[in-house]
Amino acid sequence: MNAAPGRPQARSDRSPQGEGVPASAVRNAGLTVMTADATASTSMPEPRPYLLTGPTYTPGKAAAIGVKQSFKLSSNESAVGASPGVIAAITAGSNEQHLYPDPDGANLAQAIAHRDGLDARRVVTGPGSEAIINWLIQGWASEGDEIVYCAHGFQAYRIRAMSHGIVPVAAPEKGLRTDVQALLAAVTPKTRIVFVANPNNPTGTWISLKELTELRRVLRPDVLLVVDEAYCEYVNVPGYESAMGMVNDASPNVVVTRTFSKFYGLAGLRVGWAFVPSAMAAPLSQLRGPFAVSRVALAAAIAALKDEAHQAIAMAHNARWRDWLQTQLRGMGLETTESVGNFVLFNAPGGADAALRLHGRLAQEGLMCRIADQNGLPDWIRVTVGSESSMHAFAQVLQGLIAEVGTAKEAAA
Repeated sequence: MNAAPGRPQARSDRSPQGEGVPASAVRNAGLTVMTADATASTSMPEPRPYLLTGPTYTPGKAAAIGVKQSFKLSSNESAVGASPGVIAAITAGSNEQHLYPDPDGANLAQAIAHRDGLDARRVVTGPGSEAIINWLIQGWASEGDEIVYCAHGFQAYRIRAMSHGIVPVAAPEKGLRTDVQALLAAVTPKTRIVFVANPNNPTGTWISLKELTELRRVLRPDVLLVVDEAYCEYVNVPGYESAMGMVNDASPNVVVTRTFSKFYGLAGLRVGWAFVPSAMAAPLSQLRGPFAVSRVALAAAIAALKDEAHQAIAMAHNARWRDWLQTQLRGMGLETTESVGNFVLFNAPGGADAALRLHGRLAQEGLMCRIADQNGLPDWIRVTVGSESSMHAFAQVLQGLIAEVGTAKEAAA
């Protein structure tokens, strides 16, 4: 790869009056007024074609029909829920919802900056980190450009890219782990963004800060490196480090995104944030617009940051039951990854069809899990670390189903 001068630039391909404005547009009092186009070929407004043909996000199923008790283990939600401080903040603010929130989420940005030792002016808040990922694609890549991501990474990278007419390029992994050299090999002159989830979802695997630093060193300076740390708070293994220190103005092509949906238990309120180089803060905030995060969500997120006792409970519960679940699965002879997130990924014996059947049988028993087919792993099933009762129920049911498969094979032999 040949290094190109410059740094990641927000797209500037749109004229002030808007993309696709015909010459017949009328300017009046500084505004653009559209006139009818006699050459229109359809009788209704048409979306861009890739919005009709591109993939859509498939959320985890919440419950099984006709089952008295079900456990939702499909969406990586917090097993311990929101903290008492969060509940109190939501209740206290319930009579203020007729008021607009802070337009920029400045109070939350300041709270994050104070906790992590960051520059609050470079903290951009939004309604979930997935929305911020969408804004980064929208603002720093144009139609026909490419983004690069890991083959078994978060499906939103691919979906959001295609919804903007941008080509997603999947780089192969090595042992279900991010391969820096494969990412670099996938970069072309059309590449504008490289996404790395660390830890990755759904594999739960991670790479070192040294590897990320090497990726940034070799990457062209005009290519944006986005490190998605949605699950970083759950990591309790030696050697893992956040990439937050890589975000600087000396080499301004790294962004780190975070979320309050997982570890802090605010999935229903939608709060996320990004730490960005100084030059990116204003254009990213412009894409966000004012009032993007609700008043109650901002208050809840600030309260979640303060409740360190509840954070310790969330960490301890996850570490205990993630390790317990992986031990149970391996004891059944199933292959798992070394997940450091709040979920476990295991390989269903017998291939993709067998995984689909097993997934269905688990759902019939009220255990809602998720096949990783949209992540390129159709024979793997992801299970969220849930409550103690849900973990015992899952292990017991799965053990019975695996035994059934073994019995059937013996009968057929």
